[in-house]
Amino acid sequence: MRCHVSRFTSKIALCSFATVATLVGGCAGIRGYQVVVGQTAADSTPTKQLRVDCPAGKKALGAGWSVLDPTDAILEGQCSYFEPAFDGSHWLTNAQNRSAFAPDWKLRVRLICAKVNE
Repeated sequence: MRCHVSRFTSKIALCSFATVATLVGGCAGIRGYQVVVGQTAADSTPTKQLRVDCPAGKKALGAGWSVLDPTDAILEGQCSYFEPAFDGSHWLTNAQNRSAFAPDWKLRVRLICAKVNE
């Protein structure tokens, strides 16, 4: 999945195989819906990488990312890598702060996990 810079107030990308609307609507074979949030420390590191893991027994269905200042205000960012693990156990994200407003920033990833009947 390639990332793109969004000018909206948040950056969310979901895999084509699952959407929040489908999950909330009760897709057959998916249960135990959970959102796991991970974030890096706020500092001036130019590029950050974050891996967020699903709890044991759950698979990653989709994710969203944000570049934030230390107060959680949304900054302009660019994602260079945004992919689930081949086995669905986690999601890996690389991003950069593209805002001239705040040199200190953090990367936050929200990961949608659930038990999936295979």
